[in-house]
Amino acid sequence: MRLSQEIASGGSIRDRLGVHRGSSVLLRFSARTLLVGTLLASGAWAQTTVPTATVRARRRPSGDDPSDTLGASTSIDLTERGRLAAGVGSLIEEAPGLHVRRNGGDLATEALVLRGASAAHLTVALDGVVLNDAASDGVDLAIIPPALLARADVYRGVVPVRLGVGSLGGAIDLRLRDVGERPVAWAAAGVGSFGARRVSAGAGAGVGLLRMLFAANYRGTDGNFPYYEPGNRSLSAGRVTDRVNNGGDALDALYRVCLGGPESRSMGCLLMLGGWLHRGVAGPGESAVVGPFQEQRRLLARGSWAWRRDVWNVEVSTTALMRGDLFDGRGAVGGVSITGYRATSDSWRAQGEVRARRRGERLSLEVLLRGRAEGFVPGAGSTLVDASRRAFTAGLESTLALGALRFSAGLVAEAIADETPAQRESINLLSPRVGVHLSLAPWLELRLHGGLAARAPTLPERFGDRGVIVGNAGLRAERSRFVDASLVVATRRGSWTVSADLGGYLRDATDLIALVQVGPGRFRPENFGRVSITGAELGARVRWRDHVTLTVAGAVLDPALVGDGVERGRNVPGVPWADLSVSLEGRLGGARAAISVSAVSSAWLDRSNCTAIPARALADLRLGWSPRVFAGWGVTLEVTNLLDQRTASQALCNPIGDAAAITAPIQDFLGYPLPGRAVFAGLVYEVR
Repeated sequence: MRLSQEIASGGSIRDRLGVHRGSSVLLRFSARTLLVGTLLASGAWAQTTVPTATVRARRRPSGDDPSDTLGASTSIDLTERGRLAAGVGSLIEEAPGLHVRRNGGDLATEALVLRGASAAHLTVALDGVVLNDAASDGVDLAIIPPALLARADVYRGVVPVRLGVGSLGGAIDLRLRDVGERPVAWAAAGVGSFGARRVSAGAGAGVGLLRMLFAANYRGTDGNFPYYEPGNRSLSAGRVTDRVNNGGDALDALYRVCLGGPESRSMGCLLMLGGWLHRGVAGPGESAVVGPFQEQRRLLARGSWAWRRDVWNVEVSTTALMRGDLFDGRGAVGGVSITGYRATSDSWRAQGEVRARRRGERLSLEVLLRGRAEGFVPGAGSTLVDASRRAFTAGLESTLALGALRFSAGLVAEAIADETPAQRESINLLSPRVGVHLSLAPWLELRLHGGLAARAPTLPERFGDRGVIVGNAGLRAERSRFVDASLVVATRRGSWTVSADLGGYLRDATDLIALVQVGPGRFRPENFGRVSITGAELGARVRWRDHVTLTVAGAVLDPALVGDGVERGRNVPGVPWADLSVSLEGRLGGARAAISVSAVSSAWLDRSNCTAIPARALADLRLGWSPRVFAGWGVTLEVTNLLDQRTASQALCNPIGDAAAITAPIQDFLGYPLPGRAVFAGLVYEVR
C-alpha cells in the first residue's frame, strides 16, 4: 500500500508530488458522552495505535484538497484500512502532533489531542461540515463509522476558513466514500479477540449524469479483556482481572446520490446518514461500574447544489441533523454510586451555507457565508430548561502566488446568540490567519503560519447539563494565538521517493475552559489563565518503488501553565510531552506485511502534577494477501499490542516507604486500562 503524507504545498514541490484537487459533499453529526461519560472520564481518553502505510485518496474535483490551503496538513487514505477497522483513531494517529485518547477497547470513547489541545478545543468535520456542536464538549471519534470513510485531512495550526473559528490546536476533516463513473462494490467481514466482529459492505455506480452509492458498517465487541489491577495503588500485590461492561454494538448506513458529472457545469447531491450505538460505560479501571450503558441514535440529511463557470465554483447547501442520547444507570453496581439514574436528551441542528471559490493561476479566493440554529432539549424529569444557539459565520481567504512565493491571508468572524426562556447571551468571535510558503529549491520549501483561533462555551457549559454540569453563563470564549515554521523536503531519485516535514510551533492560549469539582458528582466550568505550548514535529517517509515504505512521525512539546496562581509552571494534565510512531511496510505481488511501533511518554493525571500516567511503547503487526488467481479477494490479519504489554512503572508523588514507583496497568487519562494482545482476521472482496 503506497504511503503519501502531504502537507499543504505550493510551487515546485506540489508539482513534483502530483497533488490533485477535490471536494466532497458535506456531512455533519456529533457525539457527547452522557452523564457518566462526563463524570467518570471528563475530557480525555487514550488509544494505542500503530501507523501503517497510507495511500493518497482519489480526489473529487472541486477544491477542498489540503494543498489548496496555506497550512500544515497531512492527508491519510482510509479506503483500504477502514473497511474492517475498529475505529477512526487507529487510522489517523500517524499524523505528526496528533495523539488519540481512548478509554479501553473497541467502541470505547476516543478523543483527540492535537498540538497539546484536547478534544473540546479542536475542530472535527465530516466532509467539511463541523461536527462540534453547541451541546457537546468535543467529538467522540468512536461514533464515526471508519468503513464509510475515504480519507482524513489533518490540519495543524492554520485551518481552512470553511472549518470556522474554533480550531485552537488544529482540525481534522474526515471525507466520506464516493463513486465515480466506474462501478464500485465491496464486502468485508472479520472476527477477533474479545468477541470483536466487524462487517462492511457497499455498492455504487454511475449511469450518465446519475451517480449513486449505498454503504453500511457494523461493529461489535464483547470487551471483557484482561488487565492488571494494582490494588488501589498501594504496595500490595495487584491482580489480573477482566474489564467488565465495556462491550457494545454500532450500526451505520450511508446513502449518497448525485446528478451531474465531474465535468458538468452544475451538480446536485443528496446525502443521508443514519447511525445507532449501544455501549457499556465501564468507568475508570479501579472504579469499575457494572450495569450502566449509553445509547445514541443519529439521523442526518443534506442537500447541495454546485455551479461551476470558468474559474469560479459556487456551492449552496442545507444540512439537518437530529440526535437522541440515553444514559441508563438503573441497576448499576460497583465503585461509583449511580444506581437508579437515567438521563435522556435530544439535540438538533439546521444549517444553510454558501461557498464561492475562485481558482486562478496567481490569485485564489474563497468566500463563506453560513447560518445555523441549534437546540439542546433535556429529557423528561430534568430540572434544566431548553437552550438554543443561533450563529452566523462569514469568512474570506485569498492566496497570491508570485513565482517561488505563495502568500495567504484569511479572516473568519462569527456572531453567536444563546438563549433560554429566562436569559440571553451574545458572543462575537474573530479569527485572522496568515501563511507564507517560499520555495528555496526544487526540493525544499520554507513555510510560516500564524493566526488566532477562538471557541465559544457550549450550551451545557453556560446553562448546565443533566445535573452534572453546573452552568456558568459568565464564561468567556477561549482564545489561542499561534505561530509555526517548518522546512519541507520532497524529492525523487530513481526508484527512491523521500518526503519530510520538520518544524516547530508556539501556541499561547487564554481563558481556557476547564471543569472544577464543586460537590459530589457536580462540576462547574471556569475560565483559567494562560497556557503556553511549544513543540516540534517531524513527519517523514522514504519509499523504494512500491515495495518498501518507511514512515516516521513524532512530536515533542512543553504544555506549561503560565498564568498566575499555584499552578504556574506546571504541565497541562493528560498531554504527553512526546510521542513517536515508526512503521515499516513491505509489498511483494499480492502479499504485504507491516510492523509498527508506537511510543508515548508519561503525562499527568492531575493539575497538581502529582499522579503520572505511565509511558508505554507498543508494537503492532499487519499481514495481508490478495492472491492474483482469486481476483478481488483478500485476507488480512492484524495483531495489536504484539508483545502483550499490560503493565508499566508509575511514579508516586508521595513515596510509600522506600518505594518511589508502583506497577500500574498501561492506561491513559483517568486510569482507563488498555487491552493487551489482540488478534483480528478478516476476509475482503472488492470490485472497482
